[in-house]
Amino acid sequence: MDNHLPDDAGRSFRIVSDMTEHGGMTVVDATTNGTYQLVEYADERLRRELSTRDVGDSVTLRLDRAGVRANVWRASRAEPVSLTA
Repeated sequence: MDNHLPDDAGRSFRIVSDMTEHGGMTVVDATTNGTYQLVEYADERLRRELSTRDVGDSVTLRLDRAGVRANVWRASRAEPVSLTA
């Protein structure tokens, strides 16, 4: 089983739930519609950045498995996604 999603440059995700008081949030892969539960972050700055985002916002993330549970992930990078017309 892979410990990270295959795109090293990051993937585009849409935020579908606000961050909880325990730091968890849910994102959906813009390409595959796969749902991921974020429970860990590379650093506090990234955690704060994601906590300020609104449901529906798009971000570029690199996700790595957080432990051995099935669908919990660690976000190691985030950038705004530019939407072009």
